[in-house]
Amino acid sequence: MGYILYFSRPFMLAVALWPFVSAVLTVPVLALLYHRYNRIRFSQALVAYGTVLYAIGLLCFTLYPMPEDPVAYCAAHHLAPQLNPLQFVGDIRTDGLAAIMQLALNVVFFLPLGFIMGRVFRWPLAAAIPVGFATSLMIETLQLTGFLGFYPCSYRLFDVDDLITNTLGAVLGYAAAKLFDRLVPPRANDLTTVTQPGFLRRCITYAIDLTVVTAVAMPTTMLATVLYDMFVVRDIAIWQSIPAVGHVFGNDVTFSDIATLGALLVFELLVPWMRGGRTLGGGFTHMTCETRPRSGWRRMLFYAARTAVFAIVVFARLIPLSGLFTFVLLIFYWVKKQMPYDLLPADVQSSTSNMATI
Repeated sequence: MGYILYFSRPFMLAVALWPFVSAVLTVPVLALLYHRYNRIRFSQALVAYGTVLYAIGLLCFTLYPMPEDPVAYCAAHHLAPQLNPLQFVGDIRTDGLAAIMQLALNVVFFLPLGFIMGRVFRWPLAAAIPVGFATSLMIETLQLTGFLGFYPCSYRLFDVDDLITNTLGAVLGYAAAKLFDRLVPPRANDLTTVTQPGFLRRCITYAIDLTVVTAVAMPTTMLATVLYDMFVVRDIAIWQSIPAVGHVFGNDVTFSDIATLGALLVFELLVPWMRGGRTLGGGFTHMTCETRPRSGWRRMLFYAARTAVFAIVVFARLIPLSGLFTFVLLIFYWVKKQMPYDLLPADVQSSTSNMATI
């Protein structure tokens, strides 16, 4: 019980963050699926999340948590690697059912890896076996070396029996994938199907675009702050933020807000205007924000309304009732299956056009 206490609080933290981190990291996986297949089913999204959830769990719960007090733990524990491949025989004789359960868990823990390699990635068995073994070897080696020296001692046991049982689990998981293929053959993806974006695709596209906006706005803000400290404050030893550049509804408008607005106008207004309605995210997921062909003042009104909606959502901190606006926007989409700016007038000859929207 004392050994477990070394890990208790870090373990609880890892468990609490695990599903949320997995959800965030699933977004680029879903984006890749959209880009590759031009469509995605709920089952594919669920498998993508499950795959990321398992991959993070496999690494985190074999390498992390680490004992909280390195000095106390390393003084009390000296773990030498176990290199006897038949040690499990003696362990079963000594510990009985507990040793058998440990071996079974090592097999079960790698079953999903084999299944993913066989069903999701469609790898041949000749690739799945070495990848399963290499994954187990990497984990055991990182444990032995204290995560390559990050931790001052070996905080978990390197056991050659784990390599055997983990690899066996990957092979059995791969066999289960092939059996599942016979029962439920993989569906062929129709790459010629015209994209009809649903709520999930829209969210993925928005997440990509917002990531691009943030990736531009943050370095711009940091660079401006450095220049401000160098040439205005004339003291780069103390990091000082640029003072508020204005006020909106009684809230301070920071330089970061200005940089974000500039990036938003570039990537959500200028880019789709010049690319036939495709933002960078929309181009990746095969979508266009122009619901119907518009020209002249109609197109200008459409983009003005769309940009205003995006700005209200992004700058919720500055705009009163923006949270309520976002909620109403979601309800509107749920009822109409389109955004408010999609209802704006289009060119007369395009009234029957049916195009994908962001």
